[in-house]
Amino acid sequence: MARTLLFLSAENFQAYLWNGNGLSFAHEFSNDADGREQFSAFVEQHRNPTYLLVDIIEEDFHLETIPHLIGPNRKALIGRKFEQYYRSTPFRQATLLKRQEEGRRDDEYLFSALTNPQRITPWLDALLENHVPLAGIYSIPNISAPLLKDIQSEHILLLTWERNAGLRQTYFHNKRLHFSRLIPINESGTLIDAAISETPRTQQYLKSLSLPPPGEVLEVYILCHANEIAQLSTQLSSNGDLHYNYLDITEFARHHKCKQALEDSDSTPLFLNLLATKPPRAHYAGSQHTHFFMLWQLRFVLFGLAIVILLLGLLWSGMAFWQSEQFSSETAPLKQQTARLQTQAQGIQHNFANTSVPAADMKTAVLLARSLNQYSHPPQEIIYELSAVLESFPRVTLNELSWKASPEDAAPSPYPAQVITFDGTLSGFGRDHRGALAYLEQFEQALIQRGYAVSATALPLDITSKGSISGQSAEASQGQFTLKIIWRAPS
Repeated sequence: MARTLLFLSAENFQAYLWNGNGLSFAHEFSNDADGREQFSAFVEQHRNPTYLLVDIIEEDFHLETIPHLIGPNRKALIGRKFEQYYRSTPFRQATLLKRQEEGRRDDEYLFSALTNPQRITPWLDALLENHVPLAGIYSIPNISAPLLKDIQSEHILLLTWERNAGLRQTYFHNKRLHFSRLIPINESGTLIDAAISETPRTQQYLKSLSLPPPGEVLEVYILCHANEIAQLSTQLSSNGDLHYNYLDITEFARHHKCKQALEDSDSTPLFLNLLATKPPRAHYAGSQHTHFFMLWQLRFVLFGLAIVILLLGLLWSGMAFWQSEQFSSETAPLKQQTARLQTQAQGIQHNFANTSVPAADMKTAVLLARSLNQYSHPPQEIIYELSAVLESFPRVTLNELSWKASPEDAAPSPYPAQVITFDGTLSGFGRDHRGALAYLEQFEQALIQRGYAVSATALPLDITSKGSISGQSAEASQGQFTLKIIWRAPS
């Protein structure tokens, strides 16, 4: 993705273009009205996301230990510290270094700011007037941490040289930025001279802050070209609490995929490459400066959502089309079967005999035929339940069975009832008359439960008040009886 990188030093303001394949110098602007006009014309033509890198003397650092707070309380406390240290500049930030492990477990913060806003605001005004998406304002110390990724030392003083700014000395404790200092090039003309004269001064300043603590060694790492390592190693000597190390800038450029050819110790292209590929989250710009960048990000988010919705719509459409094809393949046999049935129905209709009888008369005839069927039921329907009851009463023997239609006994059914005459014999009647009669009563109740109407026309023994026991002994000993069973058609 194309990006615009701006580099602001003590005396220069330069623009570079980044296209993903490398960094290319675009233009240098003078710090006057003509230079700002040229810059406005430049940003009108290059509206890519813009990153501003500064390397100026007016960058202040302040270590502070504050109570551990969260939420609005911490935000209010940091705001008061900003007003205390950097009231006159909006370009400030607070970085949490660590939380103490003992006592109240307070937080250790690094407060930093660009203390000369007049040096930056003219260029920012041009960016805002042209609605250029500014991602942030970064300084060399902010983006130096990736250079220490593979270094295991606890106390590091990193020395870098920028041709248009000077010698930058940055102190890290456990790879966390604590302090940085810029020595302008007008005071020391070369990297070697500046490193020899300024490193002992920085060491004394750090000792006044107890950095590193007594007994610890300060590891000085100098990022320079291979041609100057030999000269530096002969003129810089280590001692008990100061040790010099040398980092080949070309190796670092290759490791961080910086494709620019580095012919000397100028680390500006390397830092610009780091800013383009790995910009840190913390920077000095406020929300009013990054407003258009947030809108640019929102536009890409909305564009991404639109792409996702489009892909989901295409996926859903594809699945719906595939499902419709499946349905079509499944309905094809049904359509063929429907066509065959329609053909058969048409053939049957063509084979119908021609008749002049109206359809209403045919319907009436069918209904009458159905009603007539209710007047004559098949024998199996009439005596099915009777045969089932007989299987449950083995002492009852059927001698003779007959039935006839009887309209008089039909009520409440509208159709004639079937009156069944059941002549039977009850075995073992002579041994126990009372028990035998009770058994016969159970037989009658079973028939009633099956839907029959039952009445006895003759019993083996007439025990009613009108009957006479005399003369009944012969028939009683045989257990003969006759039942009148009425079956009514269901209405």
